[in-house]
Amino acid sequence: MGNNHKHLQDECIRVQKVYDWVTDTLNVRKTVSFTPEQIVAIEEALDDPSRRPLRLVTKVPKTPPAFPLTGETSEAACPELYLCEQVGEKRDVTVALHGGFSEAQLVELLFTTDIKVQVVDRNGVIVVEQLVNASVFESFVLCYPDGTDLYCRITKIFARIPTGTVLLNSPSPTSFVVDITFCVDIQVEAEVKLEVLAKFCSPRENDLNAEESEGEMCPEVVFPQQCPDIYPRPGCLCRSRGTASGLTCEEDGATEAGRVTISVEICPNYNLSGSRFQLSLNDTGYTATEFTQDTLSCDEYAGGLRLTVSGRGTLDASGEQYKFNLAIVETADGNQFEVELIDRAGNKVFTTGVVKADSGEIAIENCLQHQ
Repeated sequence: MGNNHKHLQDECIRVQKVYDWVTDTLNVRKTVSFTPEQIVAIEEALDDPSRRPLRLVTKVPKTPPAFPLTGETSEAACPELYLCEQVGEKRDVTVALHGGFSEAQLVELLFTTDIKVQVVDRNGVIVVEQLVNASVFESFVLCYPDGTDLYCRITKIFARIPTGTVLLNSPSPTSFVVDITFCVDIQVEAEVKLEVLAKFCSPRENDLNAEESEGEMCPEVVFPQQCPDIYPRPGCLCRSRGTASGLTCEEDGATEAGRVTISVEICPNYNLSGSRFQLSLNDTGYTATEFTQDTLSCDEYAGGLRLTVSGRGTLDASGEQYKFNLAIVETADGNQFEVELIDRAGNKVFTTGVVKADSGEIAIENCLQHQ
């Protein structure tokens, strides 16, 4: 951003504030049966060499693009062939999160679509056609307080026939299976007046589960209460991805000599959720299971970037749990990295020392969009 912010002044704007944003992929399998009349038509086409082979084809409804959020588009869609709706009322629940508990709401959503299934001959002529209905009923735990509105969209529908799509000879199959996938986008919003400096957000994963609880929420605030533990979640200053290896040296502080390899993907979606880190050295294998948000740091180092992060994980062989400290450096001279493992008492039980990578590459990218 530089010094541009010095030219800004306080402004009050009316906006749709996002209280939660979840994307998910839902699947359903349908068995489609041909009628006796359709089987006769298919077998007649199969008996004609000029029409063989026949193909099973699925036609899914056209959905609006992810943007604009209103779903308005100049291209014709088919909203009458798909639907997302809330079933019943939302219910207040308590969820375990970050070692504590947070209040949230449980809603049940129904996703429905109609797809066309056709049998066509080698010339593209339709032999038979039928409409197939598919539905998925799914529960979502959301930050959905009173005063907010829930917006549910289906952004994409896929249909696939896993058993094969080509019909060569009689007799015709009496039924077949269709796998249908819904790509869904759930947002909770409310109109508010804000005075903010902002950056782009990303949706979170649909990763909360909760048991139902009794009671109603009656917040005594002008605007619906924010859920900072749920959304928006802290972003990342930088992200890293790749695999690198090098030799450890006891003279550089390593507790064990050998070739060490690390594989990382930190902040894959500009969010620490979904990150991964694995280490292997001789017979030692270690896999991270969680990352601590406030330990993530990124700064300049020797003309390049250095990323550090801590968390917890397990030894692959024994399942013992250890905390870890990870540091990765990327400069014009290549990569360096260091890993420490710490036991429950806070003692450092393992370290690679500073390792200069001689194989592979790990890239570090600055996530700040305004410099």
